Amino acid sequence: MEWFRRHYGAGPLNLVGLLVCFAVAAYAATRVLQEGRWAGVFLWFIFCIVAHDLIGWPIYTRVDRKMQRVQSEQAAKRGLPVPWINYVRAPAVISGVLFVISFPLIFRLSNTSYQAATGFTENVYLFNWVGVSALLFAVSGVLYAGRSALIRRRSGGRTPVGRAEG
Repeated sequence: MEWFRRHYGAGPLNLVGLLVCFAVAAYAATRVLQEGRWAGVFLWFIFCIVAHDLIGWPIYTRVDRKMQRVQSEQAAKRGLPVPWINYVRAPAVISGVLFVISFPLIFRLSNTSYQAATGFTENVYLFNWVGVSALLFAVSGVLYAGRSALIRRRSGGRTPVGRAEG
């Protein structure tokens, strides 16, 4: 086992997971190629890569750096027992991915072929996305409050100063 980890760089479970991901991707690629619409999918994929690298990455990198500065300032001023940044990052990333995946449905940009193909309308997507996002932030807030209370109880009500997580 140590030989495998030393030469591969991770455990065998990592390799199995990677092979499963490649198998799923290969299956999806064969399905797209069988449909005969591979050129449109390829162009959409290239557009998404370019849009992510030129638009998305700079935006959310700046937002994250600003949040880190605010987190550091608040930790220095108030001595927060638990850093809040990851409790904001996680629901924001999930909500953002859901938005990017379904924005044509959220803004009702799909044509009538969507309803013909699925039997569903686009009317519920905005409400569902907002609801899921609100639930994610609410659960994250409850987890943050619970962890803060646990840390305060363990420290006897004292606030640990200078603790920082990233």
